[in-house]
Amino acid sequence: MMDIIPIYNSEESDEENVEFDFGEAEEIEQLNVNSFYESSKKRRRTPEDDAKFPKNIKLKEDLTIDDVVRQHTLPLLPAKSLCRFKTVSKEWETRIMSPFLAHQQSNNFKDISGLFCQSPGEDPSFISFDQDAYGVPSPSLNFLPEHVNIRSTCNGLVCCGSYPGNERYYICNPVTRKWKELPEPILYHGPEVAVALAFEPATFNFDANYELVCAIILPDYPVVYFEIYSSRTSSWRVSNTTCRELDFFKLRSDGFYWKGNIYWETSSGAVLAFDLKYEEYGILPCPMSIDPNGVFTELHGELCYILPQVQDDACTVLVYGNLDMSLKSVIALDPQALGYIDDRLVRVLTCINNDTLIITLRNGVYAYNVTYQRKKFLSSNSGYAKYLPYVNSLATVGSV
Repeated sequence: MMDIIPIYNSEESDEENVEFDFGEAEEIEQLNVNSFYESSKKRRRTPEDDAKFPKNIKLKEDLTIDDVVRQHTLPLLPAKSLCRFKTVSKEWETRIMSPFLAHQQSNNFKDISGLFCQSPGEDPSFISFDQDAYGVPSPSLNFLPEHVNIRSTCNGLVCCGSYPGNERYYICNPVTRKWKELPEPILYHGPEVAVALAFEPATFNFDANYELVCAIILPDYPVVYFEIYSSRTSSWRVSNTTCRELDFFKLRSDGFYWKGNIYWETSSGAVLAFDLKYEEYGILPCPMSIDPNGVFTELHGELCYILPQVQDDACTVLVYGNLDMSLKSVIALDPQALGYIDDRLVRVLTCINNDTLIITLRNGVYAYNVTYQRKKFLSSNSGYAKYLPYVNSLATVGSV
């Protein structure tokens, strides 16, 4: 006869016992063992299982148009368009908000989308080249902790200095409204310091690596020092390179970064160039006369200096290039398309798509297509404002 063992059940009263049959337990145990071996046989992987694609990776024949758009088209769009497409679906919003897409987009989209503009004593504003595609949520940059002067832009990032002095620098992305305050520089940065932001997104580097290069002429010292902030180290350092050839003139404005080099206009008409990789400088004697109405820009993949020239109510644009900055071409603008010309207010601000000049005339900022000789109104003129080209990008500013 089987033994019956009383077992206490905490859920029942103290006087109640439960009978448990050991013979039945052995049958259950054997059943569990058999089930384990059966399930083990079912889970055993075969070579065919190993050859299958993961469920999150789709084969080419399984891709839908929605998959193609999300994977291959979104990284090519400007930031404003991406922000609008977040409302398509929850899946699209998740994709657009991912750091991976921000990295892809900052590497693929590099079209100049508009101009940041600032008149003396006023807040910055933004001029979009296409209101539907390009834009920023806070053109005045009021998300920063104080009023600022815009100093330099590069591939979606903007460098600003504290207002009215330049005791503090900020690097920000106006689209994401993310910003970073840089530590205090080593040298004294007065109002005459000329800065340039250098930023090139790298395909295999998710970190935002950029440099802020400041050309500094200390009071009573006719020497140009180069102080460099690096986002890699989050610190400043003074370069061992100094320029002693500019003791008789000054730097006219902030610099222009292009393919590893920075270019500053000087009051003598020469150009101070600085190689960021090797930290070497050079003086480019230019046959043209550096003018406040001209600008460095990229044209057909080359560095050029574009200068408007008004004579007898006719306006032409002189294009200088090559290593010696010699005259490469002359672009004649249609007088009828331009209308009345005031030579004091004709400025070239930048060039887009290799055939469209962004210029200021007496009553506004225009996009002038040199192929079709047509102009398009963009914004009212802000007088002697500072204009900086801007790329509508999702580039990150790095850790704060």
